[in-house]
Amino acid sequence: MNAANIIDCLSNSLKDNLTLNSTSCVSQKEREVAQHFCETITKLNECKIFEFEEETTLDVGETSNEYENEDDKNTFYDDNSSGADDEWDSKDNERERHDLSDYSLEYMKEVVAYTDAKDSSGKRRRSWKSVHEKYKRIPAQTYISRFRKYLEQQGTKRQKIQKVDEMVFQMFVEAREKNLMVHDVDIQRWGLKVAKDMKLNEFHASDGWVKNFKGRHDFYTRSSHFRSSQILNTDQVGIEKEVHSTRTLSFGGEKKTFGAVASKHATTHSYTVQPMISLDGKQIGPILLCLQEPK
Repeated sequence: MNAANIIDCLSNSLKDNLTLNSTSCVSQKEREVAQHFCETITKLNECKIFEFEEETTLDVGETSNEYENEDDKNTFYDDNSSGADDEWDSKDNERERHDLSDYSLEYMKEVVAYTDAKDSSGKRRRSWKSVHEKYKRIPAQTYISRFRKYLEQQGTKRQKIQKVDEMVFQMFVEAREKNLMVHDVDIQRWGLKVAKDMKLNEFHASDGWVKNFKGRHDFYTRSSHFRSSQILNTDQVGIEKEVHSTRTLSFGGEKKTFGAVASKHATTHSYTVQPMISLDGKQIGPILLCLQEPK
């Protein structure tokens, strides 16, 4: 069997039955269809005996009618989303209807790796039939290219939003374990930082997102209540050992002005007093007095 004859016959048949226009750019899906044809013709050329047991079709559409209703049924929507929440607009929601929310990133990576595995000659080892037999959850071949596209974008938008939620929650837990005060502005700041690191530029950590975040994790604003006697304040006060003035009256035109002190050392050194008082004005414990630090 001559592969050149097959290609010539195929070309003539297409010219007779289709209006061909090659002015547009070649898309990725068109490349995949061409690759499939190439693999099929190559296998036919290498075989000596042929047994046809089933009809082979190519799924080149976005979705087939067979699975359209199933996609609609499995579409995921977040009831907590609101118009004020800036993560989604109408165009995004339309795309989400064709999203693969039921598939995890790990599952997508496994499928793509299995599909793209190549033999020693650099050709793909597995056909769509073998891939579908192993991963029966995939309804159509076009899902593989969509998996690949999503992985190149580091996951779908919804999955990125979920990752932001998880990382901000972890930052909240770490802050509260250290008894740090956390406010809405901190959650917004963390969310923006995580989104920036993930290159999720359209995420703005709106007030609606913060409200939904607190609702999902059952967060409430809590205040600390203490009695006045339980709120304490302490501070050190430095007092010079010899109080002296740095100003004095003297004669005009005097080039040097002197002042006498009892001890020069006492003018440059001090002792410290550290009392502790409560909010209700009572002294707590002894007053700490440091007359001189050890040499």
